[in-house]
This record gives sequence, structure tokens and C-alpha cells, in this order.
Amino acid sequence: MRRLGLLYLAAQNLRRKPFRSFVTIAIVGLAAGTLFSATLLIGSVHQSLEVGMERLGADLLVMPEGSAESGETALITGTPTSFYMDESVFEQVKAIEDVEQASPQIFIESMISSQCCTGHVQIIGYDPETDFVVGPWLEDNLNRPLENREVVIGSLILANKGESVHFFGTDFDVAGVLDSTGMGADESVFMSMDAAYEMALNSQEKAETFLEIQPGQISSVLVKVAPGTTVEQVAQRIKAGVPGTMVMTANDLSQSVTDRLSGFLRGFFVLDAIVWVMSLLTIAAIFSMIVNERQREIGLLRAMGGSRRFVFRLMLTEALMMTAVGGLAGILVGGAGLFIFKAVITASLGVPYLWPPLWYFGMLMAGTLALAVVTGAIASLYPAVSSSRLEPYAAIRQGE
Repeated sequence: MRRLGLLYLAAQNLRRKPFRSFVTIAIVGLAAGTLFSATLLIGSVHQSLEVGMERLGADLLVMPEGSAESGETALITGTPTSFYMDESVFEQVKAIEDVEQASPQIFIESMISSQCCTGHVQIIGYDPETDFVVGPWLEDNLNRPLENREVVIGSLILANKGESVHFFGTDFDVAGVLDSTGMGADESVFMSMDAAYEMALNSQEKAETFLEIQPGQISSVLVKVAPGTTVEQVAQRIKAGVPGTMVMTANDLSQSVTDRLSGFLRGFFVLDAIVWVMSLLTIAAIFSMIVNERQREIGLLRAMGGSRRFVFRLMLTEALMMTAVGGLAGILVGGAGLFIFKAVITASLGVPYLWPPLWYFGMLMAGTLALAVVTGAIASLYPAVSSSRLEPYAAIRQGE
């Protein structure tokens, strides 16, 4: 018999028992959707960390003692924070052995309902003379430094290049919009430290809420380590040589995100493993029932010239069709669910999120679908072999 006849017969057999086919497809879909969405979440978080760390451009972040949690959250998710230390810390850090570059920043939490934003937003003041984070972006995209009343904004700030934003009684022109990173920079506004100090001074006269920030206060120091030494070595030197500070490395941030995800993903994958086992058992049980129910039909097929190989392929094709449909449906539903509830998931887990490149999507979809199809093939293998071994006359008699 031709392959077209095989596919037609398999499709007709599945239509004859719609509820049973739907249950099988739903179970496979649940397993595939869970696996796809969990793996996509991991890939997206790692993509965001990779892009975010590259944009940060620093090996170490030096902050006041006790500010680790709020500073980490601000970097990862953009939750606004503010803490201050004296700028003498910058001079001390810069003098540490094997510190190649160091640059201070100041963190300011904006008041609610600023023109660009629906809530609080993180303002980051940087030093143009020492900066190695915002400066390279300005050179590539603006081809000039920021003026005193200009800002660069993250991709999630509700303003466009050329528009004006208002903070603490001061208007700023948007000179550029940063590319998306999935991390806190997307919800941050960058201005020079001089502009930040001037804004704080203006706030005392022009704003309902004023900033108690004085020139000479900073929030953090970004550090780039010299080649030939390790980040950990320099971190230890800073801890020992600059009292009252704590040091955070890029590895610390990555580990923090991994820790936040671990418990959630562990439960996710345990659930997925259970569902995959259920899928195997369900498909095996269903096809064993099918063989018993359709013994007369199988006997007639054999009597009409159908070979054992054809009967085996028919059963296997039915299983592959159901698992392929279930796998594809699970991938689509799982991906759509992650897209719709991305903000809720990332906010509850406190992790960054940036969609991975298209090739990753393609490979993940193909891998998940292949796993679903292989599951169907394995689960239906024994029933398919059993059905192919039925003798035509005996199968017809037993099926009456």
C-alpha cells in the first residue's frame, strides 16, 4: 500500500475516537509546553545576563556596606534605590593595585509620576571623565558627550529621542535610547553627575520633593580589572583596603539570579518529568487498548494483503501524529503563556528577561517537538509490534 493510504488510515482511526485522541494530545501538549516554557525562561534569563553584563562593562561594583541587596535588585530588575558614600571611596578604589579603570556613579530614585514614567524610576549619574559604560554607547550612537540638560534613557522608559522628561523640577532633553538588555538599565535614566547635583539643588526650590544630595556624594564605583589578574584578587584587595564598602562581581550577580531561579525550575522540571512519564504510560495503555479493540480490523487488513510491516507502521504513524500535534500545541501554548505573563513571572522571581535570538527559538522548538515524537514512538512500540504479529484468521475470530 502507498504511503498516502497509510496516513489517511491513521488520520481516520484517530477521528473515530476523538476523546481518546484529545486526551493523548493534551497530555503530550502539557509535557511539551512545560519543558518548552521552562527552557525558554532559562535561555532568556541567560541572554539577558550576557547582554546586561556586556553593557555594564565592569568587572566589579563597589557599594556601601549593607547595600548589597538593594544594589543587586536595582541592577537586575531596575527597582529604584538610593544610598550614598563619600567620593573619597572612588580615590581609594582607583589606587588599589591592578585596578585598570574606575568610575563613580550616583543612584537617585525619582519621584512618582514623572512625565516619562508610570512609577518610580532609577536615575543614574555618571562621571563623563572616567566613565567606560555610557561613554562608548554615546560615541557609537550620538558621536558627542551629553550636555548638562540631556539624558540617555533605557528602552522601557516611556519617552522618545528629542522629547523632554521632567525630574525634581528640572527638564531634560532625551538625547538617545539605549538598546534593550532585559536588566535594570532598561528602566534607568542616565545623566552626568554634575547634572544630577544641579537637579538636586534645583529641587529645593522647584520641586515638591527635594533631594538631600550634596556634591561629593556617590553611590557606587565601577571597576575594570587589569589584564593578567583575577577579579577575585582585586575584589579582596578592595575589601581589605577600603573599609565600609562591599564588592559585587559579575559572577555574584549571575549566581544570585541562578539561586532565585533554582527552586522554581526544580519544581517545574519535576512536574515535567512526571508528565512525560504519564505521557509514556498513557500512550502505551491507549495503544494496547487499540490493539485489543481493533483485532478484527487488523485481521481484515492482513487478509486484504496488508503486510505485518504495514500494520506496524500504521500503529506507529497514529502515535507519531498524536504526539506531533500535542507537541506543537504545547509549544505554542507554552510560548504564548510565557509571552503574556512574562512581566508577572520575572517580577515574582526577581530575574532579568530578554528574548533569545531566533536561532535559539528554532532549535528549542525542534528539540521539544522531536522529544514529543520520540516519546510517542517509544510508547507505541510494543503495541505496534504486538498488532503486527496477529495472524489474520485468529485476529478476525477474536475480534468478533
